[in-house]
Amino acid sequence: MISRMAAVVAACVSGTLLAGGASPAAAATPGNWPQHGGGAANDNYQPDAGGLDVRRQVWQRQAGGDDTVGGAAVAGGKLTVAYGKGALRRVDVRTGAVTVVGKLAGRRPQQLADVDGALYLRSLDADGTRSRLASYDRAGTRRWEVTLPADDAILPFTVAAGLVLVTSGPKCRELCTGYHLRAYRTRNGTLAWSGAVDGDAGGAPAVVGDTVVQGAYGPVRGTGDGSGGANLLFAFNVRTGVRQWTRIRPGFSVAGDRGSLLVSGFGPDALCSLNPATGGARWCQGTPAADEWVDGLSAGGGAVFGYGLTGTVRRYHPASGATAWSTPLALPGHEYNALHAALVSGGGFVYAAVHHGNFTPESEFTEIVVLRAADGHVVRRLRLAGYDDTAAELMLASGRLLLIGDHTIRAFG
Repeated sequence: MISRMAAVVAACVSGTLLAGGASPAAAATPGNWPQHGGGAANDNYQPDAGGLDVRRQVWQRQAGGDDTVGGAAVAGGKLTVAYGKGALRRVDVRTGAVTVVGKLAGRRPQQLADVDGALYLRSLDADGTRSRLASYDRAGTRRWEVTLPADDAILPFTVAAGLVLVTSGPKCRELCTGYHLRAYRTRNGTLAWSGAVDGDAGGAPAVVGDTVVQGAYGPVRGTGDGSGGANLLFAFNVRTGVRQWTRIRPGFSVAGDRGSLLVSGFGPDALCSLNPATGGARWCQGTPAADEWVDGLSAGGGAVFGYGLTGTVRRYHPASGATAWSTPLALPGHEYNALHAALVSGGGFVYAAVHHGNFTPESEFTEIVVLRAADGHVVRRLRLAGYDDTAAELMLASGRLLLIGDHTIRAFG
């Protein structure tokens, strides 16, 4: 799984241009990042990136005191941020200028999406007792709100096809069932349908065409590994909620690209392209080493990118899964080199946030790495000293690369 380890170091940001670096970046065109994964397919791709070669940190916003960043999304060149204590702010992505929108009274935001002119927010009540799903207009006025089931685990939601798709269920130490994927109508919050997910679900649903897919670890007989369980995919028709198929897969990331469902994992099926309508495999590729896996997928522009356990970024051909290039990002003398957020791509570059360390606070740090999409050449490494957030998401929008942590938002350009 994607690492959420923190780096504990002194506060500064420095950048190094490696030999053979890229030419000056082209002018960036506006682009959006309206929800988790960039879009409903969780593809972590921004086609309007404009060839952004990250050179430095250009602004930073800090959650005040003991506050947190509860959710963030970009639309129309503006970053909307909902802080954990309910403050709603809008930030100019290029300049970092902040506009106060208001406060979401009685709510502790946990995820935000900005889709088609409306905000969608998953939150806890201020006393932490109940989870809510709500929609607001862009001025912060609530359109509707529903109380989510009293489940222990509520996963990131996805907005698609006029629905907010959210999975929840019990927290389990052993194999369990009891999860459900629910679809709430974006116009009024009413429940359109609900489908059973027979396992301990993880990650946001991914929507490809008329199919929505949720990953889970669930009970499967005869797997031969002694656990009685396996990684599974549950697929539903996004409009009707009818179960289309279930598939065993060894995977972590699920994303859509050009009508294909991409599923990453380990072993001989480390990366597979599936038909979203049937679950049938179009192709599967293994990894060079038995203990390697693929995670943090980004797909678009005629390429698929993934990150491995040993600290390697690879480019795969979307029609065959063949590896076009492989670039190690591990640093000598560091025992782990973990992906801190899913890869993002666009405009001819691939971006990674990588956490390095040796299991001691003084050895740990996070860096932003920029690679050329064409050949995997590393053109930039920005070391983020002072970065101690424990959760992160990269966003590529409006001429900036944004690193959204649990306490800070950093913009690079």
